[in-house]
Amino acid sequence: MAKLITKFKYLKPNARQSVGGYAKYIATREGVDKIDQSYKLAPSSVKQQQLIEKILNDFPDSREMLEYEDYEKEPTVGNASEFITRALEDNSYEVMQAKTYADYIATRPRAQRFGSHGLFTDDGIQVKLNEVSENLNQYGGNVWTVIISLRREDAERLGFHTGERWRDMLRTQTVSLAKNFKIPMEHLKWYAAFHNESHHPHVHLMVYTDESVKPYLSKQGVMNLRSDLANDIFAQDLLCIYKKQTEYRDDLKVNSREVIAEIVSKINSGVYDNPKLEEMLLQLADRLSKTSGKKVYGYLKADVKAIIDSIVDEIASDDRISALYDLWYEQRESVIRTYTEELPERVPLSQNKEFKSIKNAVIQEAMNITAEKTIIDENDVAEEKSESDSEPSDKETEPSLTDKEKTSLMWQYYRTAKECLNRENEFYNPNTAVELLIKSANLGCGVAKYRIGKMFLRGEDVPKNVDYALRWLEESVNEGNEFAEYLLGKAYFKGVDIEQDLICAEDLLRKSSAQGNKYAKYTLGKGLLDGELFLQNIPEAIKLITESADKDFASAQYLLGKLLHKGEILPQDLKRAIDYLEKAAEQKNPYAAYLAGKIRLTEDAVKDISKAIRNFEIAAENGNDYAEYMLGKLYLYGKEIEYDYDKAIAYLTASAEHENQYAMQLLHSIKFNRNWSATLSSLRLLGQISRIIQNRLEDERKGKQHSVDRKLRRKIEEKKQAHGLHQG
Repeated sequence: MAKLITKFKYLKPNARQSVGGYAKYIATREGVDKIDQSYKLAPSSVKQQQLIEKILNDFPDSREMLEYEDYEKEPTVGNASEFITRALEDNSYEVMQAKTYADYIATRPRAQRFGSHGLFTDDGIQVKLNEVSENLNQYGGNVWTVIISLRREDAERLGFHTGERWRDMLRTQTVSLAKNFKIPMEHLKWYAAFHNESHHPHVHLMVYTDESVKPYLSKQGVMNLRSDLANDIFAQDLLCIYKKQTEYRDDLKVNSREVIAEIVSKINSGVYDNPKLEEMLLQLADRLSKTSGKKVYGYLKADVKAIIDSIVDEIASDDRISALYDLWYEQRESVIRTYTEELPERVPLSQNKEFKSIKNAVIQEAMNITAEKTIIDENDVAEEKSESDSEPSDKETEPSLTDKEKTSLMWQYYRTAKECLNRENEFYNPNTAVELLIKSANLGCGVAKYRIGKMFLRGEDVPKNVDYALRWLEESVNEGNEFAEYLLGKAYFKGVDIEQDLICAEDLLRKSSAQGNKYAKYTLGKGLLDGELFLQNIPEAIKLITESADKDFASAQYLLGKLLHKGEILPQDLKRAIDYLEKAAEQKNPYAAYLAGKIRLTEDAVKDISKAIRNFEIAAENGNDYAEYMLGKLYLYGKEIEYDYDKAIAYLTASAEHENQYAMQLLHSIKFNRNWSATLSSLRLLGQISRIIQNRLEDERKGKQHSVDRKLRRKIEEKKQAHGLHQG
């Protein structure tokens, strides 16, 4: 049985029992929680005024009380009551000795005590029961009533065992009431009363309007109200559900990235093949090529829509997509069960309006088959891989030899130690190197201390010894060595070799950055940009990353170029983006080279095919399998560059050997003389549909309280997916 029980009906104006009488009944019946405090807004009564005058005469210092100041500003029942109560309490001894006050209090209790009924409404509106009852009796329209009931154990557990809690909750539902009863906010009227029954605490709610508007509650409106009430009342419980669903979603998010690889593996082994899907995509591509007007699902003819629906159904039969779709439904049904056992019937993915963007994604993929353009959106994984920090190769800067405190012996030890650490040197001997570095460090060389700490922290040339490493790094930090500050700060930031300490990490990285260390600037800037571990500060982050990039650090150049290309955090500037990316590419950064190649290939403002090819070649030479795949596809298509089958197969084979699923699929299609454009389209659709379902799962998990901006971003992302654009 559902946890939240609701009952909706309406009272006609000519009913045997007057509507006003119903209001009085729910407001005064036994068990009602008399929580209405709107009486406090009414002007103070004559008897209150008389009592206040006597208090001021007998206790003049009462004029200094804050309660009296409030009463003077607003002489309401509530403020008068607060002042009287506090004044008599502060002077209780004198009051108890004065017969006048004792008699007055005994015979005029209502000068201070209120709450004759339990009816309440929106904040700031006074509830006069007799007036409400009379107005309802004269009202000529239907009055809707809603009963909202909980089990006692749920009410106690969730804090809904008091009238105040129900009142506060219903006041947050005013917009939902107006929307679902089709009543403009300015015409909405509602009153409610809480009945604290032993087994099933419940609220009676009355909703109506003035006679200029006719309230209407549809079946969908009932479901919407139940959903909104359940989301508010069972927020704590739903958080647990969403947490579990998040775990499932995260698992599937990881697994869905592997779905394409698994299918390709089956294809290559002969276990799985889907020429049916490819044939349907080719059929759709042919129909769309002969269709004029907008290539959007809603504008297409019924027979074309049928082909699209059949393609979605075929894709939905994939086990992983099916699992994601089932998860979306399970999450949705878990929430619905809080207020009803009548679960809506599950519909096929192709018929679910929540996922209509999938159909436009299918259309775009079909159009890509015959489009005279290069499609390069298969690089989602490449972009994600590129997020990992490339490890800077720290280069120590020796202090000036003019420092008289540094002896020639100290530097002789240090330089000899470096020679002993050169693996290509016949004198390579790490043990001797450590001995010489320690001698140099003991003579006061901060760089030597840093070098010892770095070696033992990372286990380079020596066994790893974190405690010993920290000793030397901390000494070097105390001497202001920027590289030691950076290395120790990064260690505290990552929390891998030592316990994470973000305060120390930020302090050390800032000190190193202030000395101009480009690695520290990049690490600190990226942390401030992400906002996951450090408090997000985008302007400072961009400043630090730019400074690091301008100091020729390739990782910073790649990140800045990527931001300038995306145009989300920074205004898009393709010329600056390509400048930074190609500078990083010159330093053999494969991710920067790949992205630079993609931009040179597709963006008209900076398009340059020869430079695109060169950038892809740099990325491929440095192990980027997506660059190998792109070069293979470019030589195979022969659109942007001269067709070269041998080069195409060579690059695709290299990419496939690096386990690139797209290259594997393309080689498989070539081998069996299949239409590889259709094959790759079906492959891309699997990835796109997975992302769309994951986005919906995220929406369900976070609930309806999130901002329109987030939903708008999600819609923009789905639109991009439907048009074959990469989601970085």
